[in-house]
Amino acid sequence: MNARMFTTSIRLYNAIMYTLTLTTLIVAILVLIYKYANDVGYKTAKRRFKMEVRDLVIALIVVKCGGNPDVFFKKT
Repeated sequence: MNARMFTTSIRLYNAIMYTLTLTTLIVAILVLIYKYANDVGYKTAKRRFKMEVRDLVIALIVVKCGGNPDVFFKKT
């Protein structure tokens, strides 16, 4: 591995770590907002937030596929 490839892989690693850290921070803030808006504990807020996001994603998939999940899960 030459120096250029090593530098590129370090930059890629740093970019991925930055993105994951920022995403974690955003989700934590959203959970805290959900906690205060619904007047529940942190564990309950995390669980309910996860369930609501999951339901939202499922609803978006259904809308995108026109109600037919085979369209989303088809193999190319």
